[in-house]
Amino acid sequence: MTTYAVEAALRLSEDSPEHTYTYLFCDLLTDTVLAELPLSGVTYSTELNGIGTLTATVPYADDTLPLDPEAATVPGRTALYVDRDGVIVWGGIVWTRELVKGGKAIQAAEFLSYYTRRYVKTTLSTDTSLLLDTDYVPDGQRLYTDQKYIVWSLLRYAHTQPGGNIGVATNSLTAPAHGVNRAVTYFGFERPEIYKSISELASADDGFDFGIEVGWNPVANNMPPTRYKRAQTWFPRRGRAAEQSGLVFVKGGPGSSILDYDWPEDGTASATEVSAVGDGSGEARVTSVRQDADRLASGWPLLEQVTSYDGVIEQAQLDGLAAAELTARSSAQTQPTFTVAADSDPVFGTYSVGDEALFVIDPEPTTPGGREGVLRIVSIENTASAGPERVRLTCAVV
Repeated sequence: MTTYAVEAALRLSEDSPEHTYTYLFCDLLTDTVLAELPLSGVTYSTELNGIGTLTATVPYADDTLPLDPEAATVPGRTALYVDRDGVIVWGGIVWTRELVKGGKAIQAAEFLSYYTRRYVKTTLSTDTSLLLDTDYVPDGQRLYTDQKYIVWSLLRYAHTQPGGNIGVATNSLTAPAHGVNRAVTYFGFERPEIYKSISELASADDGFDFGIEVGWNPVANNMPPTRYKRAQTWFPRRGRAAEQSGLVFVKGGPGSSILDYDWPEDGTASATEVSAVGDGSGEARVTSVRQDADRLASGWPLLEQVTSYDGVIEQAQLDGLAAAELTARSSAQTQPTFTVAADSDPVFGTYSVGDEALFVIDPEPTTPGGREGVLRIVSIENTASAGPERVRLTCAVV
């Protein structure tokens, strides 16, 4: 950490409010609370179209052993919610635990991680000629053609199987449609992973953002509070543009919120030609090639990228995936990271993954002319603390 960052951290530690964290461990299928346990060393993250993680240690001590932390944290069948000052800011599934000094270390991942363990076992398709049962999912095998409804179908297919419903609501995946039709087939004999299928659908040209939101339901009739898990899609994208969000993170001056940063440039991830390879064998395998004609004409060399998409057999879908990847790789890729103070403006909770923000670095010895740019937040990682918190933002070029 730089001298400036240390000075800023000391100043913020005097002014930052106290935060109260509560950790609820629940049965994954019923959401029944098993225990409210203290945790130490908690770090949790949220990812855009990805799966955020949580690491922590459950103390095994005189005050926690009566709560039976062993039964309340069983990997693979336990949900964990993180409440910060009365707001649920993270939810996921405990997947691992191991013995460490003073207790057990756990690793958890957001609820989307459940669908990395779920697969299509019966062929589902928008093409009725490939189906034995042409009723729509979940009763039959037919998929609606709109990409939003395909997501709904995949999740409903997963939930209707015995033991397969972890309480993720899908109501928000009904009308209105995105208005983007896809021709897709998921062959049961190939066992396509449900999360990966949704991710590939979302990353195609004219795709969407997706995730599972968590929070408290309104309390009514003096009943105990309950939590929600809602599958969501955002079309054409999640979050606000910079002019809508008004988010500005600054390093330098009295209003500084950036404690430290890394703003690299990486040409190794750039491409001027993308080849997408779908399913099939030999010369019959479906392929799509897209070139950035403008950059090649301006003097850029041919930089190739090849990506495989298992289960994709439709040319139109593969064309969209190739075009989307070319757009993403159309310039030198950067993944700037910023460590910001949670309680400085903009405060933690006023921004989310998908939002764009203006990042401003005032002139300093390593950046004599200063630097600024509009970036999109793609990952938010917070280290839980009663006092001053530090949030790590990972961003992408807009």
